[in-house]
Amino acid sequence: VAALSKVLRRMPARDRDTLLLFAWAGLSYEEIAQATNTIVGTVRSRLNRAKRTLREATTTGAIAPELEVPDGRVNSVAQST
Repeated sequence: VAALSKVLRRMPARDRDTLLLFAWAGLSYEEIAQATNTIVGTVRSRLNRAKRTLREATTTGAIAPELEVPDGRVNSVAQST
């Protein structure tokens, strides 16, 4: 959890907020766009960058690949394409 927190803190706030709205709040791309006053394309770009950052952290060992959280969504986000 500490390693995940460190990676999240180093992410640009816009990317981190988008990831958290998606992964923990369960918002759709459209809902995130509305909540952040952006367009869906921007949400997709930010989420893609955040996922890539998490994927890189798992492959470099900064975060253990078997990372689990209560609902498992961060683990699936980190490993999705």
